[in-house]
Amino acid sequence: MTANVQRETGNVDLLAIAAHRDDVELTCGGTLAKAAQAGHRVGILDLTQGEMGTRGDAATRAAEAERAAKTLGVGLRLNAGMRDAHLENTEASRKQVVTFIRQLRPKVVILPFPVGRHPDHRIASELARDACYLPDSPSTSPERGARPIGRSRCCTRSPTGKDPVKPTFVVDISAVFE
Repeated sequence: MTANVQRETGNVDLLAIAAHRDDVELTCGGTLAKAAQAGHRVGILDLTQGEMGTRGDAATRAAEAERAAKTLGVGLRLNAGMRDAHLENTEASRKQVVTFIRQLRPKVVILPFPVGRHPDHRIASELARDACYLPDSPSTSPERGARPIGRSRCCTRSPTGKDPVKPTFVVDISAVFE
């Protein structure tokens, strides 16, 4: 478990989970900025360090992610350290994400869009969705007597690219667009 930005600790109201550093900014950055501006505790969990990206190495992406989190008003940004371009929805990876969810106790989790060209995005969506379901399950409890956190409400953010989507709700981010 690595953290590249962690100005706050404890529970978050809103947690966005992404495969790569920069995915959250591109798909729901305005929503996070609006929530932070309204006084909600906002966090981001990047599953990989983006080390396979074509536009920069892991160190460059970490610096960009830190600047982006500050700009958006995000108080907590963590990185799960999973292998970029090799995400898997396995028991081990679900337990890893469940550990983060138990630690942060989010009220709402924003998931990656489940359809798209990039395998990491699809797998991150499934992995995060499954992990959101499991925090109270005894089978994923790393310690005896883990305190239940209750089910987080999950929603899926819009995709990047040209995938057509009919949204079920829209967040007006015009006040924080700049």
